[in-house]
Formats: sequence, structure tokens, C-alpha cells
Amino acid sequence: MFSKFKWATEGNFHATPVDPTGFGCLAFLAQLATGRERDRQPRFSPRVSVLSIILILAALTTPAIAQEREHHYSEYSFWFAGSFGNGHAFSDTFHGRNYHLEGRYERLIYWSEPFAVRWVFDVVPVALVGDPRTSSGRRVYAYGIGGSPAGAQVNFVHYRRVEPFVTAGGGFLYFNHRMFGGTQLNFTAQLGGGVQLFTLSRRTAVDLGYKYHHISNANLGNQNPGMDSHMLFIGVSLFR
Repeated sequence: MFSKFKWATEGNFHATPVDPTGFGCLAFLAQLATGRERDRQPRFSPRVSVLSIILILAALTTPAIAQEREHHYSEYSFWFAGSFGNGHAFSDTFHGRNYHLEGRYERLIYWSEPFAVRWVFDVVPVALVGDPRTSSGRRVYAYGIGGSPAGAQVNFVHYRRVEPFVTAGGGFLYFNHRMFGGTQLNFTAQLGGGVQLFTLSRRTAVDLGYKYHHISNANLGNQNPGMDSHMLFIGVSLFR
């Protein structure tokens, strides 16, 4: 090790050690570069982390919200309805019977929670009605076919798996012989309600309910006793 001498102003001198090889300078430069690399390392920012979590949650929940708001505009229903008694709001017929197979098409026309309104077109390919007003006094059955092109259904859509509803409609039935001492052509009106029990996909539902059903010839015949029926129905609905 060599020493370089410098003269002090007081007349004394000081010795400062010097590295003639230059390795000390290289070590200093390496240490300085290492410090800069440490300064360049990214630092954890709480704000950036919270923002990233919010964006991820938004991306995950958006499809679920969109699925909840998805509405099926077309509904295809198949019902079987049968009477368990006669009503007397518009008729005085007793001991009549009434059975229907129905195919329904419902089209969504309005949706705003908690209500969904659908237009209903109802086809009755088979109607079996027991008429007690015969000359023998015995109930005679007649087969009919018809439909109800003017109908509506209102669903309460607050719940995902269960939807109560009310439904109403008016139409006609044409029988293979005169009914109730009147005509073969008769007109119908119905008012009812029920519940739809949905699957997880909400593309299929089981329908259960009750309706009050009226048949009469609207005074087209010599007499118009008509028949009112208390009916229960069960069916399935497909949504597209």
C-alpha cells in the first residue's frame, strides 16, 4: 500500500491511502449500479391492487347480471284441465263435466319487475264435455274442438324459481252434436291463476293452477243454459 502526501496549511501533512490498481473504483461503480436497480424494482401500490380486484369482480358478475335480465319471448305450454264441480255465476247447470287438452302459445309483450305480461293463443284440440240436460236425464258426453285466440297472462317475476300468475281468455268450442239443448257452436270464457315452477336453466317449468270456465251459446239457440266449471290444470311450459 502506498501513500500520497499532501501538505497542510498549518505546516503538517496528512496521509491518504490510494489504490493504484483501480479495483476500488470499480467496486464503487458496481455498488452504485446495484442501488439504481433496486430503485427500479416495482413497488406494491394498495390503490392499484384494490382497483384490480374491483375490475375482476365486475368482469365476473356482469354475465350473471345479464343472465338474470334475460327474457324468453316465446312460451309453449301443454295443459290438461279437468272439472271437479260446477259453478253458478253465469249458469244453473248441475252435474256437468268438462275436460280439456290445451296447447298454448304465449308471447311476451311487456316486462318490468315485478310483472311480465304475455299475449296468449290457446288451442283446444280435444274437449270432452258431459251435458246433463238431456231428455233422458242422463249425462251425455260430446267431443269438441276450438280455441281461445284472445287471452292474456300476467306473471309475478320477483322470484327466480317460482312465478305465480293469473290468466284469462275468451274463445269458442264446436261440438259433434247440440249442447245444452242449444247449438253445436258455443263460446267460452275463463279466468284462473296458478304457479310456474322453473328448472335451474329457466327454460322449462311445471304449471299448476285453477280456473273458472264458462260455456254458452251467447243466445244463438232457443235456449242458453250454458255451464260453468271449476277446473284444475297441470302442464309443462317450454321457453325459447
